[in-house]
Amino acid sequence: MSEINKLNKQIEAKRKEMYAAYEKDPNDPNLLKISQSLDNLLNQLDRISNKTPIQRKI
Repeated sequence: MSEINKLNKQIEAKRKEMYAAYEKDPNDPNLLKISQSLDNLLNQLDRISNKTPIQRKI
């Protein structure tokens, strides 16, 4: 599995975790930590995506 695919799976899992925490209690102080963790994953994906050339199918 490529690193991009792995990160995408981690991002989706973290989004679900954050949404579930919000649904349970919108004022949960843990939401900030989850959100920061998600931001970190998204930043990693952005860095990797900008390094990886886009492959176009002709």
